[in-house]
Amino acid sequence: MISIINKHLSVSFLVCLICSGLVFSACEKDEKEDPNVVQLEVFGPSPVLRGGEIKFIGKNLDKVTAVVLADGLEITDIEVKSPQEIAVHIPQDAEPGHITLKYANGEIKTKTPLTFSEPIAIEKVSPSGVKAGTVLTIEGDYLNLIEQVIFAQDVIVESGDFVSHSRKKIEVTVPKEAQTGKISLSNGAEIPIIIYSPDEIVVTQPKITTIAPNPIKPGQILTLTGTDFQLVESILFADDIAVTDFTLNTANSEIKVSVPAAAKQGSVKLLTFSGIEIESEALNLIAPAIQTLTPNPVKNEANLKIDGTHLDLVTSVVFAGGDAGEIVAQSAASITVKVPEKATDGDLVLATASGYEVSASYTLIKPLVTSTSSPIIGGQTLTLNGTNLDLVASVAFENYTETVDIISQTSTAIQLVIPNTVLGSVMIQLTSKNGNVVDAIQVSVTPTSLAYVSSMPTEANQKTTITLTGGNFDKVTGVTLGGQTVEWARAGASTLFVIVPANASPGNQTIVLNTAGGSTSYVLKVIGTGPVVTDIWTGSVDMGGWSGNIQLAANLFSSVVVGDEIQVTVNPASVQGNSQGSFKDGSWAQIAPGTEYFNISGDFRLSVTAEVLTKLQSGGLVISGQNYVATKVSVIH
Repeated sequence: MISIINKHLSVSFLVCLICSGLVFSACEKDEKEDPNVVQLEVFGPSPVLRGGEIKFIGKNLDKVTAVVLADGLEITDIEVKSPQEIAVHIPQDAEPGHITLKYANGEIKTKTPLTFSEPIAIEKVSPSGVKAGTVLTIEGDYLNLIEQVIFAQDVIVESGDFVSHSRKKIEVTVPKEAQTGKISLSNGAEIPIIIYSPDEIVVTQPKITTIAPNPIKPGQILTLTGTDFQLVESILFADDIAVTDFTLNTANSEIKVSVPAAAKQGSVKLLTFSGIEIESEALNLIAPAIQTLTPNPVKNEANLKIDGTHLDLVTSVVFAGGDAGEIVAQSAASITVKVPEKATDGDLVLATASGYEVSASYTLIKPLVTSTSSPIIGGQTLTLNGTNLDLVASVAFENYTETVDIISQTSTAIQLVIPNTVLGSVMIQLTSKNGNVVDAIQVSVTPTSLAYVSSMPTEANQKTTITLTGGNFDKVTGVTLGGQTVEWARAGASTLFVIVPANASPGNQTIVLNTAGGSTSYVLKVIGTGPVVTDIWTGSVDMGGWSGNIQLAANLFSSVVVGDEIQVTVNPASVQGNSQGSFKDGSWAQIAPGTEYFNISGDFRLSVTAEVLTKLQSGGLVISGQNYVATKVSVIH
């Protein structure tokens, strides 16, 4: 019987059809194919079972609106698999004959008729309600031709896995992936004969009756009770957190699973092997709670102890200002956390992996000044005494912009230098490392008796005069720069002129202002005057094609020393791709290795070594080459 059916199928798939008056073959292609015209190449199977499926293959078949059978029975429920393939189910009362495909611009009629195969039949499927792992029985006739039993959602059981297989009966174990729906039988052919059960088969799914404990703490074991849990593939917590590691009792009625730390509140779902989700009641989670903070107020960078309940769930402690504290110790009853350096007064927030947040207010210890040293004189050292002064990042005198230099700092004392410009009654302000500004203490500053600078250049050349502005310049008795006495003059008490000597050493040098009461010092960067360039020849010589040269007498080099350089200045417009320079001694031999006929792209130089110096001062120098114009020769010292 199988060979007979396959023979009929092969014949029907070679059918050529008539479309719009033209003959088309399955092996021919219309070079001017119209995208609006439907073409049919093959259809099948034929014979087909009543109630089975028949496919049509061709071009633009997605435009077919109706399939009309021989008795005029019109089918509009068309399954479009692609523009090249459609399928319909054949009604039980269909008659054999030609088929017509209708579309908007016309219709196609098959050249060969559709015939029916009567043998394969489903008479009974039992039981109507099944459970995965149980046996489903299908009774009928010619079931020995069936190769596949297909459950809903294309869950296929191959004939090799049938429990029993005969002409009258198939027994098959219900797979764990099966879902409720009609089953179908297939003969497994390339375009198969498929028949469907008349009624749906109800497949039992798991049921949840209870979840406990509820509420529960993340990390604890949740117990689910119900039925048919052997069908469960995974457990989904809220926020789609899937867990596949769980235990199942032998009765398939109880699941135990650890609640993930990141789990959120919400229903728990059982995901079955068949892809169905079984939802439970809402699961509530236990959250941490804060009872006390110790100490409060607390010092930045000190440890803060948080007491409460379920604090082992906490994953971060964030302070006002946005920085998270370092967790030093943690248990269910307490957390010890290091307060960040930049934390400010406000609320700290405890967060859990599951998204819970709980907060509490705290305050921070402030630096406190209790006394100062004396006397308090501008430009002199001042000591601030107090507590928690190690929290201070900077010190300022209110309404003064000068930077205050901190000499030393501990938790109980800060030693600083009062700016020379500060005088009279003024508030000292402390800026903490977290940015908070505190009014520390009001002081009365006696003006300094020393000369002081409020403005001066940061650098100066040798042999130049610099201007310093400040105060008490009328008390200046002398000025030194880099340890040597320098010339100076003043214009009143606020302006001082200092001459940088020609022999001042380049680099950072200390400038010291001396008075009868002491001295003050500042840093000045001295810049040398740079190399000395002496021209020994000027003019214009075109070296052309080896025709030109410049001859310089020995007496021109009498003051040249080792380390100097001889530079030839070249007219840039005269330089060519093959321009070359050359240095020769008085006898027209190269003056040093590598100095005869070298490529140039502009000005070029000769370094004066001891050997070169001897030749210069005894025989002079010849400059030659090709394809450039020389305009100057200089000695660079």
